[in-house]
Amino acid sequence: MYNLGNTDLASIGFTASRQDGSDIALSGFLDMPARLGKTFQDWADEDGIEPYVSASEIFFGGRDLKLTGFITGKNQYDYMTKVNSLYSLIDSFTGLVPLVTDWGTFNVGVSAAVTGDYLSDKGIKITIPFREPIVTMNGVLPVGTSSEFGIDGVSFASLGGAFIELSGDRRNRTAPKKMDVTAYGKEGYVVTKKEVPSLTFKLVIKQASYSLLKAKILALMALFSTPGMRNLTVNNDKIRAFFVKDGFTVSNIYAHGSSCYALVECKLTESGVGGTIINLMDSLGDLVTDSNSNQITVRI
Repeated sequence: MYNLGNTDLASIGFTASRQDGSDIALSGFLDMPARLGKTFQDWADEDGIEPYVSASEIFFGGRDLKLTGFITGKNQYDYMTKVNSLYSLIDSFTGLVPLVTDWGTFNVGVSAAVTGDYLSDKGIKITIPFREPIVTMNGVLPVGTSSEFGIDGVSFASLGGAFIELSGDRRNRTAPKKMDVTAYGKEGYVVTKKEVPSLTFKLVIKQASYSLLKAKILALMALFSTPGMRNLTVNNDKIRAFFVKDGFTVSNIYAHGSSCYALVECKLTESGVGGTIINLMDSLGDLVTDSNSNQITVRI
């Protein structure tokens, strides 16, 4: 079911199709939004960056959704009449409207051109881009169990899946920071500190139902949006302190049947300032916070 602005799209001839690598017509609806505003300070005389990860510094923007389907008819005149009905519906919106689906309800606006790709004299493929400016991230924060491999002691299995890839600057010494230097009659040079390490983390989340799959993804959002740095431990690697500034994407969604799964891909940013930053924990393994619920970090 896809209902836009209290109108069932099926009533005007829209039939949902599938996104690439997925078995549903909607994409982007499980993505974690990127942060708003300044998320770090890049000091020229320090390796890496200083992350802004206190509670008062963390704000999130919106996300992009895309709905794809077909409109068919007896002939071009018939299906274009239906297409124009869809466009007239969109033209009538004066603000955000609810997009009601089997995967959730999202308050959206059409954010770019609605494209119609010609298929035949009897059909056209329609793609509708939306922007959801206010995203509710109400997942339950997962509790760490001091797992050897995982995030903040939460095992990858507890997060709903299996760690499959960590790529990027895992084995690299990052490049020196760029600095403009000029010298008369010769090539100028300057020795600078290192750029911030950047990693790409991929996790397949697999559950028995869509509701369980969604709960795991929302829990991962809750974990990544918590103030302070996160600690990542993977096989054959050091402990890495990171934060997430660009959110994450969820693709390859298969949400039908008894086995539902999706691929989460996320860019992790290490600080690189003055060594490795880790969260301070007490003797019971609980995170230590200040009076404003900001996690306290230490450098090692």
